[in-house]
Amino acid sequence: MGILGLTHDENGIALEKLPVTMKVAIGEGPEPGIENGHPRKLDHFVFKRKTVRGQDVVWLPAPEIAQEHGEKPTELGVIFLNDDPREVFRTEYALWTPGGCKCRGELVQIANGGGPRFEMQATRRTQKHPEGEAWPGNYKYLDGPKKGQPVEPCGDGCPDLEWGDCRPSGDLYFILEKFPKFGAICRLHTSSYRSVRNFSNGLMQIRRLNGGRLTGIKAILKATPERISYSDRDGTRHTSVTHILSLEIGAKNLRTLVANMTETVRLLGEGRAALDLFRRVQFVARETNAERAEEIAGEFYPKGEAAAEEAVEPAIGQSDRDEQLARICELAHRLHFNDAKTKMLIGQSAGDLSGLERNLLNELDDQPGRKSAGKGDNGHQGQPKKETSQTSKTATAKAPDRVAPDGSAPPSGGFLF
Repeated sequence: MGILGLTHDENGIALEKLPVTMKVAIGEGPEPGIENGHPRKLDHFVFKRKTVRGQDVVWLPAPEIAQEHGEKPTELGVIFLNDDPREVFRTEYALWTPGGCKCRGELVQIANGGGPRFEMQATRRTQKHPEGEAWPGNYKYLDGPKKGQPVEPCGDGCPDLEWGDCRPSGDLYFILEKFPKFGAICRLHTSSYRSVRNFSNGLMQIRRLNGGRLTGIKAILKATPERISYSDRDGTRHTSVTHILSLEIGAKNLRTLVANMTETVRLLGEGRAALDLFRRVQFVARETNAERAEEIAGEFYPKGEAAAEEAVEPAIGQSDRDEQLARICELAHRLHFNDAKTKMLIGQSAGDLSGLERNLLNELDDQPGRKSAGKGDNGHQGQPKKETSQTSKTATAKAPDRVAPDGSAPPSGGFLF
């Protein structure tokens, strides 16, 4: 009959959870073999298939799928398999590392006497609670201009979000029109503010026009070039051309538009009631954080940067030596040293951590184009910031001051993770 929680839920309804075996992307991860490489933007879609290589499961190019869509495609036909927009397009704020999602924030409804309201709530994996705890909870800044003040909640004002370490995370799930496959599902991940907004707005409009239905509806996934402006960590403004994603359905007239949109429903419903067919079947994607972590961190964050942050993270209950070690690790992180090199330098210092810290500060100061390491946090490696159509926000992002929960021992720097 079935297994509760595995094949069926408590109401006896079959759990239609599909594995993600294909993905579509508008970019590539860092070049293989290049230390501290960066993700590469593309002006067209590429297709990957999950494949076993040796003892690893990796994403490799899928030439048979690419051939069906022509050379450098910028438009794809996609078909949705669920009526719930939250299952078709899953969104959150997320700070990804190769080890998993370190912090995530989601929109939740809060009920109170004044009626329901909505706010962002975050859950963060910390050393005290590796399984995750409500963030920021009772954490406060330990020093700096915000000493004693509560840490900012998820959303605008969060230092991780302003630095670009935390970003919008959007996953669109579908099957391809030109290379359909049942029993599995295809996924596209984006961390673009504009693309996330476009996907959400497009799905809402399509669903509204179809009476709340998305299952079996076909739309066009498009990549359109747009000029964007952004600020780096020094506050310097830049402009560039990037491809923004959207979901569209178009035709020469309304009748043709509706026919194109519902073509898949009619095709799969031939010989039976198409509406009943799709209302009985609601497919959802099945992916774990562990499956997605290395892939997403490698594509959307500079190679080695997130890994170094995770590997040399300071512990709770710091002594003076621990705090000095944490400062050394931070300096090595700014110099793009990997974890192995950092540990080697600490070992070679023979206990002279003060001398090692001075040497790293001098090396950081001597790098061309960098400001003095002793005059702020502008020496960090630049990262792309969120796209904005206006140029009103040009303030320099500042490193977060130290924080700790009330009554706890001070950490070495940054947030108490």
